[in-house]
Amino acid sequence: MFDKKILSYLLIWSISVLLAIALRLYGFLKPEILLINNYLVLLLVFGPGLVVTIILVFNKILKVERN
Repeated sequence: MFDKKILSYLLIWSISVLLAIALRLYGFLKPEILLINNYLVLLLVFGPGLVVTIILVFNKILKVERN
C-alpha cells in the first residue's frame, strides 16, 4: 500500500511528534530544569545562519583565487 519512501517519512514524522509531546510533558512536570540563558537562544537562532554564511563566503573567495 505504501512505498518505502513514504513509509520512512511517516515513521520519522510520528517519532518527531511523539518526542515533541514527551518533551512538552517533561517540561510541564519539571520546569526548573529547563531554564535557558538568553545568549544561548541567540546562539541557537543566529548561529546556523552565520555558519552557512561564512562557508558560502569562503567558498566564493576560494573560487575567485583559483581563477
